[in-house]
Amino acid sequence: MFTRILLVSSALFLALLGISGTFTPAEVLVLAGIDPIKTTVILFQIMGGLYLGFAVLNWMSRNAPIGGIYGKPLASANLIHFTVVALMLVKEVFQHGIGNGFLILSVFYAAFAVGFASTLFRDPLSSTPRQGPATS
Repeated sequence: MFTRILLVSSALFLALLGISGTFTPAEVLVLAGIDPIKTTVILFQIMGGLYLGFAVLNWMSRNAPIGGIYGKPLASANLIHFTVVALMLVKEVFQHGIGNGFLILSVFYAAFAVGFASTLFRDPLSSTPRQGPATS
């Protein structure tokens, strides 16, 4: 149940970022205090496409067993993405004070990083009782 909630919530989060990056890149960049020059807008749209792809991947995997050896590529990719972005955002917030919006964003990224780390290193079948060898 935890992995389903994690995958659905991360899919919705990434879809929101992906849709805004794909369809309203200039407006989002202005809100973030970044000059929306053509190159930056194109890169932001590319990033939006990547986020939409990741959102679809997480959404379509929501019913699959994740943890331990199951779904390791999915959990690893999500862990790397959320951890790297969370660390980068926290560094920028504390070094350059780039704003409360980025601090809130870094909290979401850190929470997803912790969630995927716990998913990657746990047994998805641990909640079900283990069955011993059959005896006759």
